[in-house]
Amino acid sequence: MLKSHRYLILLLILFFIITFFLIKKFSEKNDYVQNVVAEEIDINQNKIEDKQELSVDFIYEDFFIIKDGQTFGNLIKGYNISDTEQYKISQLLNSKIDLTRINIGTEIRITYTRKVDLINIQKISIIDKKNNEVQVVKDNGIYTVESSSLLSFTKNILKEVAINDSLYKSAINAGIPPNIIMQFVNLYGFDVDFQREIRNGNKIKVYYEVFLDSKKNIKKADNIKFASLSLSNNTYELYKFTTTDDNKTEYFDAEGKSAVKALMKTPINGASLSSGYGMRKHPILGYNRMHQGVDFAAPKGTPIMAAGTGFIEKIGMNGGAGNFIKIKHINGYKTAYGHMSKFASGLKKGSKVVQGQTIGFVGSTGLSTGPHLHYEVIFNNKKINPMKMKLPSGRKLKGKVLQDFINFSNELNIEIGLN
Repeated sequence: MLKSHRYLILLLILFFIITFFLIKKFSEKNDYVQNVVAEEIDINQNKIEDKQELSVDFIYEDFFIIKDGQTFGNLIKGYNISDTEQYKISQLLNSKIDLTRINIGTEIRITYTRKVDLINIQKISIIDKKNNEVQVVKDNGIYTVESSSLLSFTKNILKEVAINDSLYKSAINAGIPPNIIMQFVNLYGFDVDFQREIRNGNKIKVYYEVFLDSKKNIKKADNIKFASLSLSNNTYELYKFTTTDDNKTEYFDAEGKSAVKALMKTPINGASLSSGYGMRKHPILGYNRMHQGVDFAAPKGTPIMAAGTGFIEKIGMNGGAGNFIKIKHINGYKTAYGHMSKFASGLKKGSKVVQGQTIGFVGSTGLSTGPHLHYEVIFNNKKINPMKMKLPSGRKLKGKVLQDFINFSNELNIEIGLN
């Protein structure tokens, strides 16, 4: 009996010892689990913070004048938005205007932001020949529609801006509408390299027309009548003038020379020259060879413009050049554009394009280390340096037409207050 009690006591002692160690072990494991969970929460929080990267919205405004055979539906399809969004926009516009009966000459402006390939429509404005406007506006993700007449009042506005940081930002901060800024840039795109020649402290002047509603709210800005760009050593002034002999409207400098040239130097806005014309070590192939064009670095999706009016000679994949377009212009000139992410809708071999028309978007297709435009100019089948080409200007006014222009520009200078 005594012996059995001893065994029982030993078993109880052993039980307590084992229980003690088990509880201690479990407690340590629980602390470890809690610590791991706490660490995991901190890591996840850090990851969330790391994802909050800076990004930039690029704001664009495309302007169309409806031609024979064009429809609103065809235009909106080129923006790669969902069918549901297209339907919402069309339904709202149809509540104010019959989209199936838009007349030739109707103006359509589409304002949007682009992040890489993601397009976000901000506003669509349709203006008929009587200056009646219907517009759809997106606010906090919701589209609304409104209509008004723009014929109540018109007036001219002069803006003078000192460039600080960038021309676009400075002009926006001064209250100049985006479409006026783009018109201004296109006017000087023949003579000025906006990526390399613009500096802080340079100044611009722009005199343009605005349309106001009955409450004197500005509803539309258009029609630059005078523009001036002052760089370090030169000032470029341009006047919009309708010639008295053939009734054609163009922009002329103070001496009566047309601003229009055969080709633009830089067929892309907001880009930087990343590689010039000449010998270089190819970034992918690794050996030296002639770089027979120039490269403009820009975010993927940035619009690319036709440098001049002409016909598309080639469009499609072209080996190392990726998505590629070649345009044939007058007087022996051709231009080529490579590495596009995609082409503008509706283009094919033989299509006519006009100077400044969007033909595609920046990408990195083919042999490319990052998003950029490879741009070439070919003259009489020989590739030349686009940044050094000297193109003949358009018309030079003479005789009575020149005197009419001088009288007109003097009157406009007085109106603006330049004299």
